Amino acid sequence: MSVRRTAPADRVLAGAMAAALAGVPAVFWHPLYDDFTLPKQALLLAAGGLAALAFLWGGWWRTVPRWLGALLIGWAGMLLLSTALGLDWRGSVLGYYQYRQGLATQLAYLGLFAGGWALAAMGRWRVFAAGFAGLAVAFAYTAVQAAGLDPFDWWIDTSDRAIGTIGNANELAAFAVMSMGLVAFVSERRFALAAAATWGAALFIVLEAESRSGLAAVALFFVLLPAARWLAGRPGRPVLRAVPAVAGALVLVTAASLAAGGLEGTAARVSGQATAAEHGGSTRLALWEGTLHVIAARPVTGVGPDGLHLGFPRWRPADLGGAYAEYDLIAQSSHDYVLDVAANAGLPGLTVLAALLGSCAWASVRTERRRRSNGGPDWTIAWAAMGAYGALTLVNPISLAAHALFFTLLGAMAASALARTTPVRPSLAGLAAGLPLAAAGLALAALLPFADLRAQAGWDTFAAGRFEKSADAYGDAARLMPFERDYARRETIALVAAAAQDPARLPAAEAALQRFDRRFGFASGDAFNLATVLVGRGRPADEIARAVARAIELNPHGAATAWYAEQLTRAAHDGGVLVFDETDRWTYVVPLPELPDEAGR
Repeated sequence: MSVRRTAPADRVLAGAMAAALAGVPAVFWHPLYDDFTLPKQALLLAAGGLAALAFLWGGWWRTVPRWLGALLIGWAGMLLLSTALGLDWRGSVLGYYQYRQGLATQLAYLGLFAGGWALAAMGRWRVFAAGFAGLAVAFAYTAVQAAGLDPFDWWIDTSDRAIGTIGNANELAAFAVMSMGLVAFVSERRFALAAAATWGAALFIVLEAESRSGLAAVALFFVLLPAARWLAGRPGRPVLRAVPAVAGALVLVTAASLAAGGLEGTAARVSGQATAAEHGGSTRLALWEGTLHVIAARPVTGVGPDGLHLGFPRWRPADLGGAYAEYDLIAQSSHDYVLDVAANAGLPGLTVLAALLGSCAWASVRTERRRRSNGGPDWTIAWAAMGAYGALTLVNPISLAAHALFFTLLGAMAASALARTTPVRPSLAGLAAGLPLAAAGLALAALLPFADLRAQAGWDTFAAGRFEKSADAYGDAARLMPFERDYARRETIALVAAAAQDPARLPAAEAALQRFDRRFGFASGDAFNLATVLVGRGRPADEIARAVARAIELNPHGAATAWYAEQLTRAAHDGGVLVFDETDRWTYVVPLPELPDEAGR
């Protein structure tokens, strides 16, 4: 189906999708507290909301088969259900700091699916060229980092291992791999040049990111591509004609990476010269094992979108290896997409999503095998990229930019195979249905950066030891964005630290912790902080014991759980002093010495 129109809804759609394809991979803002993922999430929410508006307003929902519409609504419904019944419904709306894979993000992915569907139904393939702009910016900034010319001071040496515009080396590699599928939208006449430039840029990014899994995914792409063409019954001649240009580009970028040092670092990591925590993949295996226990504990509705960080310490087994043998690594992702979905949305949610992805893939393969014309995108290239990216998600967390591109291509691919030939025209009913979605996306996108600037002020003042000012800044951020768990949590941490300096702040710290518990619910560290404050206020031992018991229940096998529980128990009977540790930046209780007459009893 291909219907060309110039309705206002279609212009909104084209703008929103171009912004998502070009902007989400490229945008970051150094002054922010969450400098990479928050700007990307903000733009993703705005673009996803506008794409959903245009999809409904333009009437493109009429072209979706009913069974596929049922799957899309079913997946959205499972996300809503898991949010409502999860461990922290409020925090699940936006997701947790850094990955930000909450309910709003998941629905924005569906908005981009709908946008990709509508673009394909219209035959407006040129809009997908915006994806090359996103890749170009990511490549350019990666090259700047590789050359040691990064103008920003990040938490790692980017000349040693690039993080590009994505903010994480493996997530940067995942986006590069997914971008290889954009060549599907290039005409056969320009295929060789586009493939050489795109795939060469992707390889360079992966090498500079020193991503072993990314390098394996690039190799898998080149294995899957001929298999995909065979599966679709497509001739291999167009790809073979591009081999010299592609091979030349791959050799060129490999040489450039060698000169910059990225290839040497990648080779070292591939050969096993990794950190102690990474040896044998023990930490990743521990994440998988612990997540399976979370799934077993909440198999139906899960812990809520991006809620694994709360469920993992509660239900993980006692004998996890890797990093967990030494400290409590925050398990925001299991580093496996299948396990993440099952843990966050439940096994029914995983089943619905698998049916959605599988049916779209099956329909595309079936349609391509039957197609006689060579017009339109070469979906075999997209298949190879999506397959390689899918393999990558089984060993790494989900990245906003890569996953947004994945769902966009999935929607376009599905529409090429399944879009119904039915009259499509804009409607006021669709406009009315889509406006709340667009308004919500735009409102969140506008508020998120302002809130995060206040959070950055909180971070800076906390680092300077001005804890009351830090609490005020985090409180402002939490009021601007009441769905951000991290802002509210850090407000309580700052107030507890302030109480270590001035005991007069203890009531405010206790009130903030109780308020946080009502809104978001405690994690183990929050319950320990409450017990710390109760000790400082001289509360009865049984009241302190209840807070300690709750902390143990929320993380029974934590590396320091038993030790600190014992410290607080002693302090509950003998008294204690609040101390702020400037190295680890946390406030704890030091029990007072036991009195001699009590020691002799």
